[in-house]
Amino acid sequence: MFKIEDLMSGDFSAYPEEVQTYLQSFSELLREYLKEELIEDTLVKVFKSIESGSEEYKEILREILEHGHKGYKNMSTQTLLNLYLEMKNEEEFIKLLEKVSNELE
Repeated sequence: MFKIEDLMSGDFSAYPEEVQTYLQSFSELLREYLKEELIEDTLVKVFKSIESGSEEYKEILREILEHGHKGYKNMSTQTLLNLYLEMKNEEEFIKLLEKVSNELE
């Protein structure tokens, strides 16, 4: 079993070599899924607000323009996880971990 802190930091040096290889693959795939889900959630939120005539999409764009958006690909795994858990819940995160794990089998 691995520690979530190791996954977040990307430091797998305490594990045997074959486990390190698996954890590195797991971490990379998890990052891709996290980025994709964060992007999809934001897009859905923006499109729904546009369709409903809401001003929420302007707030989202205003936030990005005012505070910048460095992009998910440049964020650490820990930051991606924090953002993900702000938008979703722990149950969805567990399902995501299972999805990544099943894909690597």
